[in-house]
Amino acid sequence: MRFILQRITHWTLVAILALYIAAGVIYAVSAPLLDVSDEVRHYAMIEHLAQGRGLPVQDEAYNRQITEQERRALRPLTYYAQEGSQPPLYYALMALVALPFDRSDHADLVWPNPHARLGRADATNNWNQLVHTPAEAFPWRGTTLAVMVMRLIGVTLGAITVACTYALALTLCASRRASNRKADEAEAPCNQSPLLTPLAAAFVAFNPMFVHIMASVNNDTLATTLATLALLFSARMIRHGARMGQAIVLGVILGGAALTKASGLALAIVAPFFVLVSEFVRRARPTAMAAQPDPRSLARALPLLLGMALPALAVAGWWYWRNQMLYGDFTGTTMMARIAGPREVTPSALELIGEWDGFFKSYWGLFGAVNIPMDVWIYAALQFLLILAGFGLLFALLGWLRRMRDVARLSAILDARALMLLMLFSAFLVAFVALVRWTSLTLASQGRLLFPVIAPISIFLALGLLSVAARASRVAQMRHAPRTLAIAIPTALAALTLLAPFVYIRPAYALPQRLSPDAPLALDRQTELIFEDKIRYLGFQVHNPKQRVAPGEVLDVTLYWQALRPLDHNYSAFIRVYAKGEQLAHVLDTYPGGGMWQTTLWQPGEIIADRYRLRLEDTLTTTRLAPSTLWLDVGFWDFTAQRFLPTFDPAGQPTGRQRYEAASLNLARLTPNLRMKARFEKVALTAIRAEQAGRVVLLNLDWLATDDFTEDYTTFVQLFDAAGNKLPPQADGRAKGGDFAPRWWRAGDLILNDVYSVNLPEDFPPGQYTIKFGLYNADGARMPAFDEAGRAIPEAALSVPIAIR
Repeated sequence: MRFILQRITHWTLVAILALYIAAGVIYAVSAPLLDVSDEVRHYAMIEHLAQGRGLPVQDEAYNRQITEQERRALRPLTYYAQEGSQPPLYYALMALVALPFDRSDHADLVWPNPHARLGRADATNNWNQLVHTPAEAFPWRGTTLAVMVMRLIGVTLGAITVACTYALALTLCASRRASNRKADEAEAPCNQSPLLTPLAAAFVAFNPMFVHIMASVNNDTLATTLATLALLFSARMIRHGARMGQAIVLGVILGGAALTKASGLALAIVAPFFVLVSEFVRRARPTAMAAQPDPRSLARALPLLLGMALPALAVAGWWYWRNQMLYGDFTGTTMMARIAGPREVTPSALELIGEWDGFFKSYWGLFGAVNIPMDVWIYAALQFLLILAGFGLLFALLGWLRRMRDVARLSAILDARALMLLMLFSAFLVAFVALVRWTSLTLASQGRLLFPVIAPISIFLALGLLSVAARASRVAQMRHAPRTLAIAIPTALAALTLLAPFVYIRPAYALPQRLSPDAPLALDRQTELIFEDKIRYLGFQVHNPKQRVAPGEVLDVTLYWQALRPLDHNYSAFIRVYAKGEQLAHVLDTYPGGGMWQTTLWQPGEIIADRYRLRLEDTLTTTRLAPSTLWLDVGFWDFTAQRFLPTFDPAGQPTGRQRYEAASLNLARLTPNLRMKARFEKVALTAIRAEQAGRVVLLNLDWLATDDFTEDYTTFVQLFDAAGNKLPPQADGRAKGGDFAPRWWRAGDLILNDVYSVNLPEDFPPGQYTIKFGLYNADGARMPAFDEAGRAIPEAALSVPIAIR
């Protein structure tokens, strides 16, 4: 039966690899050219070597000069920046891949997006760090083709990593000829090979961020594969005994890992250490490790060490010696941090813990330039799995300690399986500590940087979850819990991984809708402004329900542009959203299309429907119960020259900045339990106050909207004498002085202290008077009014007495 399950498990690996490769290809073609994480910098290093320019020597002053020009969009991103500090094996190999391709178009394809929202998981636009053009489209050619080939090589390396993780878990679970039965019981999850091995492989293959990075140009692809391969070789040497040939191969792999990424150095210490420990133990206690004692194993320990160390030094030692000579730091990471941008202040442990959210998200899926997140509930579910796995590992450890007799505990720890688990944990721990050191030097709290130890992480996740499932099957009589879990989790993760490009990545880089010049437009406001003689601003449409938005929420708006002639320069649009009191609710500078459709691509006459989701500041200080209108101000400017394009009206006359009412801001919507004094058709009065202040009569109204308004209304305030004659003094105006016009009122809105002033002439006689007020629309039609009994008032006006002194 076990043989049949193992055969099924191997076919499961084939299915996992097939799905992974399919996902990898989808990810490779979904992300725009060189726009995955630091991909553009990695490729710049490859191009540097492919052009025969040798290994770079990092220089801070030169780096500042180049990056400042890049920041101002004055030069393309052909500079390798901090990646020039990385060990060169990956770049050298990819340079060989690049040689057959015509890459003369490289500089034309890597112009920066000066408004990119790099590393901002709250971004709603400008996810792209590069300006993209149709030259990248299929069929690929030139640099694009070279990059796609490298991305597919990365997918292949990822497949090897998945297979190695499977083999590593299988080695961990392999039966021993001599075993301790109690130890086996304590390690129950390790003995569930048909479940553990595919589950561990699935945690690698169906990690969306892993697939995203492996399907890109990044030295992590080779570093992860070599690290996983080294752990597999080490585990097999611990399980079956080490031979000199294996030691040399392991040394070459460790050297390759160290020559690919500095994090490989840690593995070059951890793996040989546990291999040597296993050889010492094999000599001291042969029956627990092998069927026959090997009296030569102890004597072979030193040659084995040399067999691992010398090839590793031969492969990678020269690079670290070069770093020491050039920078006084054999790892080169201090200089790399200076080039990448050092932290101004070294963070405390609590501050680093505060960066956990981004760290966790970037392990599972924070795409693009670490700025395209998945839905919040997905991270919550993954965190729940992590916590569950943590409890499972704790249960397994406590159970193991409880079952081991004190005299047998050391022997159990030195068991081959325990040594492998300790090696995997040590590899993870050292990598994690190294990452904490690195992120304390520069902002780099990204979980994806742990991918070189993704195999140990995935195995421990699988062990922990299977431990919980095994406990559930015993305690709650859920016999099929482990098998159900081993099927459900990979299925869910596979679905997530396959859907993520279509749900998150592709929409982020989608191009705006382009319309014909005579296409009908669903405008909430027509504007007809012209910027210089280049771009026409036709108007905008707001998509928020009831055109209502609160602080911290998103104003969803489509702007409609039209090029008046061919444009040979990339102009930036600026978008400003204002609230009451000149408060800036949102500020955005962007290339059109959310950064994806720059003006040099526009066709004259073609209308661009440019949609934005503008998240408002959550610190707006509008009075708590006083809603406000939101005004939209847009225009264009030349980012490189720092020059605004002048604005003209449709007649060609210069005009200043134009703000248009776009939506309304409401901080609180409620229905107070108040007795209504009187009402109009769509709004009631909760309070009416009239008073005299010098030669001014003040009418202070508290409105409660009882229905949604669909058009604007003006309030009229008129004065009548005791005989009912209308007097000249009156006041007409929009509610709240125009800060919150009735067209934005929605059912439930409470508008307080809406004050209207009626100026009295100096000779106005004192006496008893009546103020009548009401609402009329643009056509002059008054809104119907009703008294407290609900009867219609013929003149559609409410009255309030006042004594004028």
